[in-house]
Amino acid sequence: MRQLKTMGWMNFRMRAMCATFLTINCGISWHHGAKHYMNYLVDGDLAIDNWQWQMQSGVTNPLSDTFRIYNPNKNIPEKDPDLKFIYYWVSELKGYSLPEIIQGKYIGTSSYPPTILDWAKTRKVNGKIISDLRKKVRERLTLQGGTEYESAVAAKETVNKYWQHKDRQYKEFKELEAELE
Repeated sequence: MRQLKTMGWMNFRMRAMCATFLTINCGISWHHGAKHYMNYLVDGDLAIDNWQWQMQSGVTNPLSDTFRIYNPNKNIPEKDPDLKFIYYWVSELKGYSLPEIIQGKYIGTSSYPPTILDWAKTRKVNGKIISDLRKKVRERLTLQGGTEYESAVAAKETVNKYWQHKDRQYKEFKELEAELE
């Protein structure tokens, strides 16, 4: 949030992780997060950003059996293993190692506030609620058919094609990277 307020920008993974935390872990409507982001984003686009917030909260693509809930503790070692991002934007955690940050060793010994909820518990409980709601919508759409179902099928196909394209791009990148090594 500090980066968003300072720069008016965040990378996609950070936006998505914050969105799933707010909507799924905290149980707050995506509308609030989308409005907050639009107040700060320099690259804000109402249609794209609202759709992304809906997608990250599990509202879109009901025919898909899955949706993502980003794990901050998994993303830190994958996306910021040297802690440059964290040390820059969260100066209160300077001097703490990656394991110490993940284990919450800073709680009570730094000025950074303690966690506001149990991420694993809210992921399990709220994730199941969203999963069950998505299942009910999927069942209703399948039973009723019609244009709403056809639109959902078209949306799922579009998402699947997008990911197939991204998978191909990634494989090509990895092959090129291997050739250059």
